[in-house]
Amino acid sequence: ERTAIDARTQSTLPKERFHLRPSEPRSGVSLSPAGRGKRAKRSRERGVKVSRSRRNCAVFVSLAAPLPVAGATTLSPAGRGFWPLRGRRASFLSALPVVQSSAIALALLIAIGPRHVLAQGQVSADITKGLATVGLAVPFPQLDPTLSPDVIGTPFFASLQRDLAISGVFRLVALPPYTAPSIETAETAGAQAFLQLSMKREGEEIIVESRLFDVKTKTVQIQPRRYRGTEAALTRMAHTLANDLVRYFNGQPGIFMTQIAFVSSRDGAKEIYLMDYDGSSQRRITSHRTLALNPDWSPDNDRLVYTAFGKESSDLYIVNRRGGGRLRISTGVGLNTSATFSPDGKEIAFVGSVRGNPDIYVIRDDGTGMRRLTSASSIESTPSWSPTGRQIAFTSSRNGTPQIFVMDAEGSNVRRISFDGDWNDDAVWSPKGDLLAYTSRVDGRFQIRIMDMASTESRIIAGEGSNEQPAWSPDGRFIVFMSNRSGKWQIYRVGSDGRDLLQLTTQGDNSAPDWSKTLE
Repeated sequence: ERTAIDARTQSTLPKERFHLRPSEPRSGVSLSPAGRGKRAKRSRERGVKVSRSRRNCAVFVSLAAPLPVAGATTLSPAGRGFWPLRGRRASFLSALPVVQSSAIALALLIAIGPRHVLAQGQVSADITKGLATVGLAVPFPQLDPTLSPDVIGTPFFASLQRDLAISGVFRLVALPPYTAPSIETAETAGAQAFLQLSMKREGEEIIVESRLFDVKTKTVQIQPRRYRGTEAALTRMAHTLANDLVRYFNGQPGIFMTQIAFVSSRDGAKEIYLMDYDGSSQRRITSHRTLALNPDWSPDNDRLVYTAFGKESSDLYIVNRRGGGRLRISTGVGLNTSATFSPDGKEIAFVGSVRGNPDIYVIRDDGTGMRRLTSASSIESTPSWSPTGRQIAFTSSRNGTPQIFVMDAEGSNVRRISFDGDWNDDAVWSPKGDLLAYTSRVDGRFQIRIMDMASTESRIIAGEGSNEQPAWSPDGRFIVFMSNRSGKWQIYRVGSDGRDLLQLTTQGDNSAPDWSKTLE
């Protein structure tokens, strides 16, 4: 049960983040690309170099070295608001990672192992509504004698299959077992496209060459492309290849190079961590050794803003994605939590407190130009910018229990939008701004609710245990959230339709996920 507390008498306590809480493919799919414009520029920090051969227009992606891995009240372990501490009774339903739908098939493929099973495995993709998928056959790469299938299998081939399986663009087609893979066998199996891969070692680097064939015409659809990197960069090379394939058909890359920020206690104190979209490459980027909470990505995926607690105060900090360049933002008010970047990256909305009254404030990212947006006597929390930057959703107790409100970015035109559920919090806009995901109490448990902003109709993504603090993937197809369904708070990813659940973390308590804002 939630215990009522007085938020106005404990505004400087170094507690935790506050909570406002008590298919089948279509036949005859064309392989023509959705867009063949200029390739999107790679981030300089990724060290990716793109060049084209005049003779065959091959694209060479250089990954020559491994990429760097680089107060108010009693507060709940990962919350965004500042409301009564929620019950943390563990359900102990399962201590094992949760994998459902297409992801479980892929996990079994990877677990079984080396070359032949992986080469012939089939993973059903989650089909994006309204988008016909391309049946794609992807046999295991042809390797030169210096490379072992064990070296390539998990970091490269399994990662590539996993990426393609959830892309919403491809349907992976199994090739007949004990038969040499070819365009002909792919056609017999019902594929529309055939991806031919070869890999070789040159010195310290591994080179991947890919060709995509149209099965019907037996012609090369995408000219040879090469991806070069060390063994440590194999997974990133797989993500890059998958992005290129998705971009060819869909006009934009997939989510495979995106990252998720979150809070974890695995090393003792709660610090900010990053991981890849699929839960791999988890690493810590802060070292406050006290309490760091509420990470939020800047729109260019380069910086994060978060709250860190000291002995007697809490402050806003900005840090780059590698953990360097830490900057403290001085606001002159208390709390300084639930910070979130505006869509242009120039301003930060956050919760501040003057004389114990929590309100929504906005400040520039250099610490200047602070202004107060709310001034009600109620508790306000968890601001979230709309994609246009013209509106801010937030949580307020002005009508009794916490509910979702929306106001213009200047603080005017405040109106309540949540009416289903007696306790709603943690609102986040979808990338297109047409949907709002938030935490909603349903039959005594917290679940993820998604509201259509045009009709105000909502639906629940039901799940075991308590499921809280949603964040959207940059393409709007997935939601990441925290749940205690396994007995401890962990981060999960699920499709916005409630399918394809995947547990991303297992070590320590993990909370407050936020997905990077752009696809690359």
